[in-house]
Amino acid sequence: TPLSTIKIITQDLVKQFKGNKDIEKDIKLLSSQVERCNEILKRLSLNPVEEDNFIDKDLTMRDYLIEIISSFSQISDKKFVFNYDQDSNDKKITKSIEIVYGLRNFIGNANKFSKKLVHISLKSDSETTQITINDDGNGYPRDVLSKIGEPYLKSNNPIYKSKEGLGLGLFIGKTLLEKNFASVNCTNSETRSGAEVI
Repeated sequence: TPLSTIKIITQDLVKQFKGNKDIEKDIKLLSSQVERCNEILKRLSLNPVEEDNFIDKDLTMRDYLIEIISSFSQISDKKFVFNYDQDSNDKKITKSIEIVYGLRNFIGNANKFSKKLVHISLKSDSETTQITINDDGNGYPRDVLSKIGEPYLKSNNPIYKSKEGLGLGLFIGKTLLEKNFASVNCTNSETRSGAEVI
């Protein structure tokens, strides 16, 4: 596979540039991102019932979000606030690992980049469902804001260096949700300090 080819080449490059700390560091990052891609692909190819026990039946969007938020709450020390006061659509959605992965990706990013709080709101009527995910972090870097959703995206701002990857998670999450008829808008929140995904 393409990823296997990249992995073999990175192993050769490690030997070739042994002792060159800057290049070794870049090669190690490349290698770790290949592994991350492999893990993502494995999760996407698994039987949804094996990967996510809760999606063995059709669920409302509220139920999907409750389960996803609950899974993060168990492993994170951040506070999750879920507001669904304006959710009036009880329509059940056919189980979909793509929707789950796409939503988990954006909620996971909010968890990763927030300082203390992740706020998720769900609004719906018979025509439209809107999910808004906010965090209280530093927001998207200005130099990449217009390109959010593109792969291989890195900011030059040192504040983000320790936590950012290559933008592949956002790219895959956005692609999966758009494939399932969603429109995804990533921006910085006007009401909170961090990023906002609608």
